[in-house]
Amino acid sequence: MKRSVQVEIAGQQLTIRSDEGADYVQQLAEYVDAHLRVLSGGRRITNSAGLQRVALLVAMQLADELFREKDLHQRFRRRVGDRLETLRRALDDHEQRLVALHEQPPAAAVPP
Repeated sequence: MKRSVQVEIAGQQLTIRSDEGADYVQQLAEYVDAHLRVLSGGRRITNSAGLQRVALLVAMQLADELFREKDLHQRFRRRVGDRLETLRRALDDHEQRLVALHEQPPAAAVPP
């Protein structure tokens, strides 16, 4: 269910409709606003061309963060997959050894 959340980004009041909770939407707005402030050098941007330029730079910065996180996630998943495959092979090997042990005929008793 979409809810409306009032946020402020770059001094502009915005109404965001989202399925997420108000706290989450507010955190997103604060994150974007913080990036805008950093890239604008803490100055208040008064003209739309300046705001648009800084907003595009923020978009590029956030896209970079996203791509880096995706790459990190893919490398982590690959590493986990490799470890799981190693474990599967070890378990298969162990299972084959157990089967081989159970299939061996019992050792003949040696008379004293």
